[in-house]
Amino acid sequence: MTATLSLAWKSVLNRKTTALLTILTVAISVILLLGVERIRTQAKTSFANTISGTDLIVGGRSGQVNLLLYSVFRIGNATNNIDWKSYEEFSQHRSVDWAIPLSLGDSHRGFRVLGTNHSYFEHYRYGKKQALVLEKGQEFSGLFETVIGSDVAKSLGYDIGTEIIIAHGITDVALAAMKIPHLKWSAS
Repeated sequence: MTATLSLAWKSVLNRKTTALLTILTVAISVILLLGVERIRTQAKTSFANTISGTDLIVGGRSGQVNLLLYSVFRIGNATNNIDWKSYEEFSQHRSVDWAIPLSLGDSHRGFRVLGTNHSYFEHYRYGKKQALVLEKGQEFSGLFETVIGSDVAKSLGYDIGTEIIIAHGITDVALAAMKIPHLKWSAS
């Protein structure tokens, strides 16, 4: 047995460069495999912690990833929307406990505007079931009132009562704009 090990060791020493390259290649492969697995599990955890208590996201015809990015992360644009009648049918279905309508497509000074109703404040949970908290003011109560994020309010120097102009699309230029007279501020 010792003779076999001695012969194997002499063979490895004879091929030092090839043996070292083989060991290096295997080590790099293992490190890459472990790194990819770690990134995969962290991404999955991150997605799971982004929105909680939600079983189903319903939207217009689109890809699943596009719908997720649009509705949860506010990335991209909706390719199709569903009409209000369809939303009401979904929300009144006996299997649905609650529903939140979301509509993106407008902006204010480059910041996205999310159209929704009070269900958003009542049911939306992020992270580990954390509810939205208003830093100042209260939820909107009328058609032409809004709640803005505290970061947006700080960066634009807004306070409660500031009038804002909503533009269609993601732009700073208001070609088709609507004035929102009362600002009810601001979710953190």
